[in-house]
Amino acid sequence: MSKTSIAVFGLNGTLGKPTLEALKSSAFADKFQFPILAVTRDASKYTSDEYVKYITGDYISGKDALVKELSGVDVIVELLHPEPALFAAIEAIVAEVKPKVFIPSQFGCNLADAAKVFPGFLLIKTNHSENVRKAGVKVVDVYNGFFAQGLWLYEIVGQAGVDPESKTVTYFGSPETKFAYSSLDDVGRVIASIASKPASELPDFVRVQSGEVSFAEIAKRYEESHNVKLEVKNVSEADAAANAKDVWAQGFDPTKFLFYLQVLASSGVDKGVSFSANENELVNPGESLWKWAKY
Repeated sequence: MSKTSIAVFGLNGTLGKPTLEALKSSAFADKFQFPILAVTRDASKYTSDEYVKYITGDYISGKDALVKELSGVDVIVELLHPEPALFAAIEAIVAEVKPKVFIPSQFGCNLADAAKVFPGFLLIKTNHSENVRKAGVKVVDVYNGFFAQGLWLYEIVGQAGVDPESKTVTYFGSPETKFAYSSLDDVGRVIASIASKPASELPDFVRVQSGEVSFAEIAKRYEESHNVKLEVKNVSEADAAANAKDVWAQGFDPTKFLFYLQVLASSGVDKGVSFSANENELVNPGESLWKWAKY
């Protein structure tokens, strides 16, 4: 049986290293053809090895050359920030390469659920996936709740209501409300697991989580690790929802992104960050491939 060939767009971003480490790990390495192809604007800045071959490519102005380089690739993994021109270029590239599976840059909220709270939330990502599906390519969107590793949910904590500057924590509704989190390493392993499976076994949407954590637990961990006492502020669920609606009506504001995430996580199950069901067993049956990380 031939091994799966992989190309990665954005190997040097947040999920790049965890994804590469997962692909190389003993749980998955025998399923993949190495080296994987990593597209970068300037391959001379990086050193290729037995696991990664860096290829120079410009998604927007060098489509034809990239399509040629990527000919025959089975799986394309996209780890890039959403930008309209970039996404449009990648859609055209993927449509021509026709991989068996495309894993786009989702990795966060379940966008269909988030739209119940914030209509049109990150619509650019939803449309991106749908555009590739229309080209006849199998697309698997991965939703993993909030990242929890390194800075995420330990230093970057605004999405949990913690304001390090004012030393406060503001809860929208109950502090005990829980939401899904995933370590970066676990997301990398999820990507590797999906890439290792036949397209016929994969759903269009894969919800995963390392576990669940409450807002109160995040605040307590922050207090302990930073030797600080946070002043608690409480906003009722109804008041928080009304305020969120007013804020969203003013249009998307990137400076309020962590606020949007807190609202979604505070909204409860199936509103974007907390899942009533997930596909953990599909990607890691009985934790036979790895143990999910604990917060």
